[in-house]
Amino acid sequence: MVSGNIESKELSLSALVKLSGCHENKERIAAAGGVPLLLKLMFTFHLRTIIIAKCSEILEKLASDGDGTKFFVDETGNKLDMEPIITNLLAFQQNPNTSYSVRMPILLMLLKICQSEATLVKTAVLTSNGVSLVLPLLDDSGIEVREVAINLLFLFSQQEPQGVVEYLLKPRRLEAFVGFLEHNSNGDVQMAAAGLLANLPKSEESLTKKLIELDGLNAIISLLKSGTMEAKENALSALFRFMDPTNLESQRIVVNLGAYPLLVQFLEDGSVTAKARAAALIGNLSMSSPQLTVMTKKGGCWCFRRQNHHLCSAHGGTCSVISTFCMLEANALPKMVNLLHEKVDAVTYEVIQALSSLVREDSPHRGANALHQADAIKPILEVLSWGSESLKEEALRLLEKVFQSREMVDCYGVGARSALVRLTGSSINEGEDIKRKAAKVLSHVERYSRSSRSLVLGLSR
Repeated sequence: MVSGNIESKELSLSALVKLSGCHENKERIAAAGGVPLLLKLMFTFHLRTIIIAKCSEILEKLASDGDGTKFFVDETGNKLDMEPIITNLLAFQQNPNTSYSVRMPILLMLLKICQSEATLVKTAVLTSNGVSLVLPLLDDSGIEVREVAINLLFLFSQQEPQGVVEYLLKPRRLEAFVGFLEHNSNGDVQMAAAGLLANLPKSEESLTKKLIELDGLNAIISLLKSGTMEAKENALSALFRFMDPTNLESQRIVVNLGAYPLLVQFLEDGSVTAKARAAALIGNLSMSSPQLTVMTKKGGCWCFRRQNHHLCSAHGGTCSVISTFCMLEANALPKMVNLLHEKVDAVTYEVIQALSSLVREDSPHRGANALHQADAIKPILEVLSWGSESLKEEALRLLEKVFQSREMVDCYGVGARSALVRLTGSSINEGEDIKRKAAKVLSHVERYSRSSRSLVLGLSR
């Protein structure tokens, strides 16, 4: 293969294509110094297309099955410098005349290399202008090329999202992108498309509006029903751009499309990532509930309402899933409490933030009582003994509001005092912020405890 003519090189490479799918043969090719030779042949542009195609096919197989750059070594076993390799691989995409037999294995090789090491994604994007070189491939006539391009852009968008936004906002680009979410039978492509969307800046309101107009939001919600779990996780992440608490109109569109019951279901049967994201999204909706409940109260004349109409225990008004995005009406609260008992740090953090939306700082009693009725306060207190520092801080923020209610101090004061004293004690290896927050919550507990004891003593005299 090194010194033969073109025909002998082609025969040798054809044999290696067949052999390189086997792990043991990959090791033999790498140990013999075959990878630098294959790269040299592939980047010799004056050679026949068939030679370049065979080299790229072999190298793609060496990177497959999760091996990434493992076999990209010289004859002594030293790792090759991947930066010039990635630059040259991307350079192939600049030539519109590159044949499919060359473009496709090179794209697959590039994808597998970048999937194996996050630092190589940064190299491809920042050093080699990977986003601008791959974006035009979304217009390629070959569906497989477009699918690999979506997967690459998903990775690249973690480093350079803005270039992708500008491209998608051009005429007809976004319609094509939504098609990857809607009609693709390839779960990996749907996962990448949803992940790409999740990586784009949420501040791009024009993109959000156009996605709603083009049924992109519908496609995301459909993914929540039928996608792979990875696709569902990315779809949940993509939903955040439509569920900003400052944009009630967008939130209402999401709820009206039936997303809320799906989010609640993820609290039960989702992956850890899906549970955490679903809890956070429900929290975003719940943050809007007090405002919507007040609007509901003002929306009609009380003299024409039924006097026995059910009032929400958390919000004090007439609530529903559709009208006020109420967590209680959606039956999400008991499922949130169940997640607290699972003691998974990432999930518990989002659950506590969501539950905190029920307890208003200016009027905490109603929300605190709703948490009490749902048996949520005890597992929140338990977080102070097992959670990470950031999780304990979040639990303390919520407990500070809860223990502004004398009734909650009466119910949980003894257990809370014990946990808080442990946190504030000098023998505990906790950060100063944790100690300060714990001391503040403890002061609430002690104040109401003294007040209660004084009241009892006064009554007994």
